Amino acid sequence: MIYEFQVGTSVGGSSLIEEFQNRLRWIKQRGFTLDIEIRENQESGIDLIRFCLEGKNQDRVFRDEDIRHIFRHQLAESLAEHIVVSWEEKLLWKEVARSHRKSSPTEKEAILEKARDILHNSKNSESLNLLLSFGRKTRIIQRLLEHIKDHGHLDLEGFITFCLQDFLTELKYAVELAFEEKKNEKEYSDFVSLLRYFVDSQFSKMEEVNLMVKSDGLFYLWDGSGVPIEEKYINYYMDEMLTNEVSLDDVLVSILITIAPLHIILHNTGAAGSSEPVMMIRNVFGDRISECPGCERCHPQIREQHKGS
Repeated sequence: MIYEFQVGTSVGGSSLIEEFQNRLRWIKQRGFTLDIEIRENQESGIDLIRFCLEGKNQDRVFRDEDIRHIFRHQLAESLAEHIVVSWEEKLLWKEVARSHRKSSPTEKEAILEKARDILHNSKNSESLNLLLSFGRKTRIIQRLLEHIKDHGHLDLEGFITFCLQDFLTELKYAVELAFEEKKNEKEYSDFVSLLRYFVDSQFSKMEEVNLMVKSDGLFYLWDGSGVPIEEKYINYYMDEMLTNEVSLDDVLVSILITIAPLHIILHNTGAAGSSEPVMMIRNVFGDRISECPGCERCHPQIREQHKGS
């Protein structure tokens, strides 16, 4: 029995060959051999890879057609892996270059990295990453099998362009979302820099402010002597909350920027330490921030011990 198929690819031909050879162990164990011929086209940069399966079927269970079907399926799986691993990076970069021509090389690299993270969701959940990758490859395998069954040759770039539109749309969406996230990050960074400049350039109304933020968003402020911060600050912004729909988080940040204390002590930030207002305060006030190592305001059990003594 002889069965052959040709693949044209301009990306990672050697990795495709290695992946396919690893998948053909079962067929090779039944006496078949895989002959591989590579022809490089220097002008086009495309490697033409010819896979040829040869051998005589001596298995009474599997027919020649079964062996060919397994061969095609293993080839489709190898090609799908090749597309997702080797071509995806090239296609992402192509989309970034196309849709963001005016961006600097550094900005394009940042968008590419963010798009890659979005596509694989690697920073959130490894299991979800695997699930998304599996679903993506499964859809590609089905398209590849349909093509391999009816043809003896596959040009990968043409196949991706004309037969994997949903895959390309997914990459395009990842790039668009990455660009928006990077833009928002820059706007946030610029805003923090402006607030930091404002804080550094104005007179501090208090030397020390203590801050405790609860998990429900409520916050408490007191000065270095333990006296609650004057209600006039809070009352002013409470009016703003009612008239302009200002959030409680904005009120907290606004009060601290207005006071511009030389030193801010954060209390019991375990649950709320990564909340948006606390992160904003950390970014704006920088080295003016310190963490309370633990006091009776932070821990109710300490407060109860003081009451009983």
